[in-house]
Amino acid sequence: MSTHPVDLTAETFEQMTGKPGLVLVDFWAEWCGPCRNFAPTYAATAEKHPDVVFGKVDTEAQQELSGRFQIQSIPTLMAFKDGTVVHRSSGAMSPGRLDALVKSLKTLDVAYAKQAEENKKLTEQGIVPPGVHPEATWDEGDSEWVYGATDPKGRKQGPYKYWRADGTLCNECSFENDKPHGPFKRFHESGEVSQDGDFVKGELHGPRTWYASEKFTTERMHENGVSTLVRKTVMVYEHGRVTGVTHYDGQDRRVVPSTGEPYPDRPEGIPLEAELREDLNQWSHVELNTDGERHGLARFWLQDGQLLWEGEFVEGQRHGTYRSLAKDEYLDPRVKFDEGRYEQDVACGKWTLLDADRQVVLTRDLGVAQAEAELSASPVFSNVPRSAEAWREYAATCVAARKHREALLALARSVAMDQQVAPFLELMERVALPRTPDNAKATAGEALQNAADSSSALAETLVRGGDAGMLLRAHAVRLDQLDRPRAALDFVNAALLVAPERTAFLFTRGLVLLNMGMDSHALKDAEALAKAEPGTATFLGTYARALFPVFDFWPAKEKPVSTYEDLPEKPAQTLDAIVRIVQKYATRLQLVRAALLGRFKPGAVLPWMPPDVSALLPAGPVELAEEEVEIGEDSVSVDETLSVAGMGLPDLIRLARGDWNALTWLLWACGESKVVLPKKVAPPADFGQAAGMSSQRHWRVRDRKVTGGRGAQASGAAGFEFAGVEIDALHPNLLGIAEQHYAEMQAMFYWLTDSHNVSPWQDNLRGS
Repeated sequence: MSTHPVDLTAETFEQMTGKPGLVLVDFWAEWCGPCRNFAPTYAATAEKHPDVVFGKVDTEAQQELSGRFQIQSIPTLMAFKDGTVVHRSSGAMSPGRLDALVKSLKTLDVAYAKQAEENKKLTEQGIVPPGVHPEATWDEGDSEWVYGATDPKGRKQGPYKYWRADGTLCNECSFENDKPHGPFKRFHESGEVSQDGDFVKGELHGPRTWYASEKFTTERMHENGVSTLVRKTVMVYEHGRVTGVTHYDGQDRRVVPSTGEPYPDRPEGIPLEAELREDLNQWSHVELNTDGERHGLARFWLQDGQLLWEGEFVEGQRHGTYRSLAKDEYLDPRVKFDEGRYEQDVACGKWTLLDADRQVVLTRDLGVAQAEAELSASPVFSNVPRSAEAWREYAATCVAARKHREALLALARSVAMDQQVAPFLELMERVALPRTPDNAKATAGEALQNAADSSSALAETLVRGGDAGMLLRAHAVRLDQLDRPRAALDFVNAALLVAPERTAFLFTRGLVLLNMGMDSHALKDAEALAKAEPGTATFLGTYARALFPVFDFWPAKEKPVSTYEDLPEKPAQTLDAIVRIVQKYATRLQLVRAALLGRFKPGAVLPWMPPDVSALLPAGPVELAEEEVEIGEDSVSVDETLSVAGMGLPDLIRLARGDWNALTWLLWACGESKVVLPKKVAPPADFGQAAGMSSQRHWRVRDRKVTGGRGAQASGAAGFEFAGVEIDALHPNLLGIAEQHYAEMQAMFYWLTDSHNVSPWQDNLRGS
């Protein structure tokens, strides 16, 4: 037999699966990520079992086969033995689990499998199958037959038994007042015990043991990376809380769960309660509270038994003393250990760096702990600018109060004001732990990965010696997300001055500048990035063009083209209805414009600002409706309202862009060539092409966003440019702008070409 998976078609499927022996079939599709990830596992397992046929069915190419077997999700794995279906499951499997499944299916008795299928059919008909107590009832939630007594209040009481749909016993336990209480057992289909343990008033208590089986079973044991060499797993519970887990092989020897190899000898000095953490390659002992959070002393050792770190915890937070191995972490090569303390996860107070003999090399005062609530309310994160001198004065008051984190951040803002880096670096020298450059980057990187949304954590990492440039940039990103672009700009400028070699910071500054409406400055950063990071520079430039278009009469810039058929010849709405919708677009645009203007000082010159369209509203803004309307037999929601409060500049511009696009094309459809209230409906000759183009382009963007453009490739749909870039080359992060742009245009044309519609903001006109 072939040791490689075989592609099956409708013509070859019956011949292959009807053969004597075991045949596995993987139902998959090219577009399915889990299918592609599972493919190497499937192929590797095929090589290990040359006596088994491994087939594959492409559900896209073989739709008749996938329909016949009712394939609802992929990957789906089916197994046939001697022409009989003996297994079916959905979802990708790990190599160990697939290998174990194949081995168990080899031992499966086909006669038993056929009987099991017959029993399942009886269950589907509501008939109790052989082997199940005749008075058992079907539990739809657990998909099991159940038999046991209840008390006068309807509570489960006494011994209970459960059976699978195929009639095999799967569970025996006892209940007391509707809660499991006492010993329980679960069983493999073969009748072997798969689990046993004890409940106490509804909670697992004591050892709960899993037993593997060499025979076919649907009971799961080798989950989450546990090796199939593990044949027994014991999990110890204390009133529902797991307190320990051990794994054993077939000879009852304790093993490492991921590999099944013998458990390593415990180094001298490692307490018996410590367990090996495979994921860390470390020994650990952690005290927990009833919620499973660290509470008390946590200790970790290297495999050789050397203490790596230990620290005190209170309700899941570091709080108390801390000490750790610190080899090659600090600038002074003599440092081998560090000691200090935490308060509510924040390093604070006196920290000491020690040599190999535990002699003091140096100390640093990290200052008082400042939790998230206090620090996030600090003026250092305010969007209101101050002079460099004012920031330095504020930093001095913070130093006097030992608020060193806040002082450093205040000096960072002073750096942005006068480009004087020295005061910031001098304070870092005094209050921050002096790490090596590589370790400083690693320390900052860990904070960015685990706590980038915490002002306190980022500031705390600064005094712990994390890379200043990375952390100041992280503050800029966070503040930009909080719509404090002025503060964000100060921090990213400080980052560039502290670490001028980091050209990547220019990208962050470019994004901040765009959020401030300073597109020309952002484009300069894009130019500066071009040599070092051309791809990033291109993205920044395209984003600037997409976000800040020239708001002129857009239909004048392109000729409508569509390959769709049966296009409308003219609008179906009346002039009065069109004027009403024009004024709704104008009302919305004026709301957005007012919100944008409110972000700047009066008189600011902003070339990208959406135009004043108040001339379209001679009687003032019109009402924007939010209502349910009946269209034919359908109830449709209409929501024309617009809430701009709290919106950032990019979102406001995207709203303006979408409404402006729809408005100008609506006026074009009436025969206008500028933004005025239409006095007649005189559609251009290519009206239908424009209507088709709106839908075709919206579909094209959606296809690119959802499938990566596979639909367009298959259909040969033509491309187009957006913000000066071909749609197939547009960065995925910018597709949302294009989608919104054409979604508004499409909704407008849907409304315009059907007289039954009442508004472009009907929910049934929006979406794909």
